[in-house]
Amino acid sequence: MEPVTPQVAVTGVGLVCALGDDPAAVAARLAAGDTAVGPLGLPGLPDAVGARVPGPSPKELRRWLVRRKDAKLLPRAAELVLPAAGRALGDWPGDREQLGLFFGVRREPPDTGEADAAMVAACVDGRLSPALLAGPGRDLYPPLLPLKTLPNMVLAHVSINLGVMGTGDTCAGGPAAGLTALRAALWAVVEGRCPAALVGAADSHVDGGSVRDRARLRQPGPAGEAAIVLRIEPLGAPGALFHLADLGAGLDAPGDPTRWAHHAGLGDCGVADGLLALALGGPGPVVARDDDGTRAGIARTP
Repeated sequence: MEPVTPQVAVTGVGLVCALGDDPAAVAARLAAGDTAVGPLGLPGLPDAVGARVPGPSPKELRRWLVRRKDAKLLPRAAELVLPAAGRALGDWPGDREQLGLFFGVRREPPDTGEADAAMVAACVDGRLSPALLAGPGRDLYPPLLPLKTLPNMVLAHVSINLGVMGTGDTCAGGPAAGLTALRAALWAVVEGRCPAALVGAADSHVDGGSVRDRARLRQPGPAGEAAIVLRIEPLGAPGALFHLADLGAGLDAPGDPTRWAHHAGLGDCGVADGLLALALGGPGPVVARDDDGTRAGIARTP
């Protein structure tokens, strides 16, 4: 007997990227060769280019926050993903306490400069002093910064602010992390562990620290940032936009890239690139492989 390929229906899409938030319009602009890549204007990095999302505005963020003051706790990936998750959820009529929640994020979310004063105070002649780090460096370190740099905080902020409390997981890694989260969500829906799920990926590489890391690691091309969230439901769900089928792990597809070939007009959006390809592209497989060998593949069908 041939194995059954598990499939789900995509019934909602939320997008935040440098070319807009309407998937059809962004896909058309990319097909026409439009680009959001330009100078990033980073201090000390005058030649840095990338595709930065214009917003979201404080007003847009407040729309999705339970408490306005929590905006100061949001890492950049969470700022991007909250509007995307809210749009993907839409007017879904089910019980949010049963709705699954799965996200792909990078291994180490960046500190966007908030700890710079602490690091400067802890250095002598360009070398870090543990004694100074434990003294004046510690006094200058922002107490809430660890809450911004934990990988699981993207999922936590969506759960808290949208009231989503079903089964879920955060997949932290490289280019395959978003697709790995999608595979986990797909199986959770197919196996009936949740009636539906929000699954997404968010990443940002346009801050100074990330740009320097990209240069140090010799990563090609301009940096980018984006958030993409899909609402998936069992086959036959009303309002399906398209369908997804799991291709499995441990794939050995010809031409399988070591790093994801991102959309040039959006820059390198890291873990979000695989889901962006599914949301903005046509039918066909999307396969990614991380540096540690982790692979994931999903096929989009009409």
